[in-house]
Amino acid sequence: MKQLNLDFGDLEKEPSMEDAYTVVWIVDNSTRKTIKDAARFGSIEHVFTDIDLKKVDLVEHAREVLKDFREGDYLCIIGDPKLSAICVGVIAQSSPGIELNVLQFDARAFQYENIVLNF
Repeated sequence: MKQLNLDFGDLEKEPSMEDAYTVVWIVDNSTRKTIKDAARFGSIEHVFTDIDLKKVDLVEHAREVLKDFREGDYLCIIGDPKLSAICVGVIAQSSPGIELNVLQFDARAFQYENIVLNF
């Protein structure tokens, strides 16, 4: 009769859905540029899309929306440069030492590439 030896000591814990869940934070898609490729990095959330920029405090709005940003998420730089700068500043201020994943569109390859910024 064959004997079966099982040793579970070397098995790594499977990552939970919460650990595996990444978010792509789209800065501003009001220009309606393509974000389809960004979805391959995680689920899509918007920061400034579809709000009246003249009627809100931009920094406070970014702080509120990005309060759930965590290391491993992505910031998709798209749209108005000042809005991108606000988002980077808010994330760097609220998470000192973070390795920030920034998605930048490569027009030649027609896809997003990840750039890591260390704060």
